[in-house]
Amino acid sequence: MMDRSEIIGRVRKAGVVGAGGAGFPAHVKLNGRCDVVIANMAECEPLLYTNQALILEKAEEVLEGLRLAVQATGAKKGIIALKKKYVECRQAFEEKLKDFEDVEIFELGDFYPAGDEHVLVKEVLGRTIPMAGIPLDVGAVVHNVETLYNIKRACLDELPVTEKYVTVGGAVRHPIVIKVPVGVKFSELLDLAGGPTAEDFMLIDGGPMMGKEVTPDDVVTKTTSSLLVVPAGTLPYSARRIRTDLQLKRARTACCQCRMCTDLCPRYLLGHRLEPHKIMRTVSFGLMDAESLVNSLLCSECGLCEVTCPMGLSPRSINAGLKKVLAEKKVRFSKTEVKAGRPERESRKFSAKKLLVRLGLYDYSRPVERADVKINAREVKILLKQHVGSPAVPTVKVGDKVNKNDVVAKVPEGQLGADVHASIDGTVVRVDENSIVVKSE
Repeated sequence: MMDRSEIIGRVRKAGVVGAGGAGFPAHVKLNGRCDVVIANMAECEPLLYTNQALILEKAEEVLEGLRLAVQATGAKKGIIALKKKYVECRQAFEEKLKDFEDVEIFELGDFYPAGDEHVLVKEVLGRTIPMAGIPLDVGAVVHNVETLYNIKRACLDELPVTEKYVTVGGAVRHPIVIKVPVGVKFSELLDLAGGPTAEDFMLIDGGPMMGKEVTPDDVVTKTTSSLLVVPAGTLPYSARRIRTDLQLKRARTACCQCRMCTDLCPRYLLGHRLEPHKIMRTVSFGLMDAESLVNSLLCSECGLCEVTCPMGLSPRSINAGLKKVLAEKKVRFSKTEVKAGRPERESRKFSAKKLLVRLGLYDYSRPVERADVKINAREVKILLKQHVGSPAVPTVKVGDKVNKNDVVAKVPEGQLGADVHASIDGTVVRVDENSIVVKSE
């Protein structure tokens, strides 16, 4: 049996980061002590099938990664939290569970955002994470299931993170889930899915709610869960086309203080001091002092307020802008215990199916095939910052020959971050402050 320090060391060496979110370095999470590790299999964003495809193919490897995470953190058990509707995934796990003691399954409802860490911990454990806190504050550590798969590969196979499972969906001819090298261009993924079926569209890296707009020349990173083609006329498309200054003008003229954004806000329902309608009113009156707006730091930017606002406003966008302003002023929200959740929380969970309809994406919710195709990438652009923390520093120079899995950039000792590895065999043809380009021979 591998000891705790060896697990953490191998995960760090492999550059494992959270595969389903901001890319928090996994070795840091494993260094905490807790009583339960939760495997996040909610996959609550619409049109994403990445984790489901992974489980149907690699359930045992994910369970191995969960066991290693439990061992490293000293937890008493591991819990797989997945939606009740993922019947095949549950069966895939149950076939292997007899070999894994102290692991159980928890079924989640089909609502958004079930995968938010604060919401997930409340659902699974009944514990409320403090405002501005993390799961470790209530004795839990949460890992995405693909992160656990990468932990297993790092510890038992000594392989770094150089590949990523990605859903290519939305308005494409053949929606697929495919495993690709980190650093491959999104244009190559679009070609594999048969190309877009819409003339006017937007590309989103991640889900339609929280994902970011990208171009065909942008590349897959360790945190890319999907590439979605979102056509014009849908809410995710139009919401991302409105400038922040225009959002502010709309807030001043159209916000009627109906409270819909607050009454359905997942963090407010947990008991957090986040009331988007009040923030909208404060901004409308030009009260931009930090004390009045500090509660915006509690926003998870899930976007549910944007979907449900009857006036077509986006409190999420306003909050995101305020968070940047507050960060520049070095204003933080101090960790604060939640006194009590809202009694109406259960009745206000937002249906995932209703969300698809509101977004205008229901017609694109189609069966997605796992494409068992090996991509022979001719060139990859490996970003130096694919994670929370400091960018990795290149350890190679132009002209160097590298093999797949070789370290090409390392995070300075003592800084938060993750090392970066070559995802193909080839020659380094460019090194700059943001990336390393490797070309296959």
